Amino acid sequence: MHEKTQIDTPENFLSSAEKTSHLDKSFSELNCNTGTLQNKIFENCTFLHCNFDDAKLINCKFIDCEFNNSTLNTIELTNTKFSDVVFNNSKLMGINWATAKWPQIKLSSLINFYCCNISHSSFFGLNLSEINIQDCKATDVDFREADLSRANFTNTDLYQSLFIHTKLERADLSRAINYNIDIKLNEVKKAKFSFPDVMALLQHFEIEITNFS
Repeated sequence: MHEKTQIDTPENFLSSAEKTSHLDKSFSELNCNTGTLQNKIFENCTFLHCNFDDAKLINCKFIDCEFNNSTLNTIELTNTKFSDVVFNNSKLMGINWATAKWPQIKLSSLINFYCCNISHSSFFGLNLSEINIQDCKATDVDFREADLSRANFTNTDLYQSLFIHTKLERADLSRAINYNIDIKLNEVKKAKFSFPDVMALLQHFEIEITNFS
């Protein structure tokens, strides 16, 4: 069971740039809005109703952590690592995930989103195979040149998101909606799609469908 840690003065928590570690702690209603979090390591920690909007995360590590009902919109990531991190019912809009520090060889699940809003973000060129983006709103997200093989996009709204030279082999897009995926420009072997949204895959071919009811 996590130790309950309440931070009433986040300024004190953020002000020090010294390397500090936090293990098995639960942070509730932490307000880091526009603050700087530097040289911090969080392992097996939970963040509940926390606000990281517009925060700068520099040289931080999040390992086996969970964010619940939190906001992390437009955070800036510099040399920050994520490993087995889960976001639930949280808002993470406008984040350039490519500026975080990712391992050259992916050994485990890095980040997972459930019932989140990750719109207007970028995963350009990242190796995030097996990522979970389930029951999410993912409007205008840049997935170009990313490895999303075996990813799970079930029940996610992908309106205006970009898929170009994206690896989607064995990805599950069952019940995903509003996607625009050119199967001539992306790798989709053995990916799962569901009707009727799968019909959108045909729009990139010069064909005419008749007698459809």
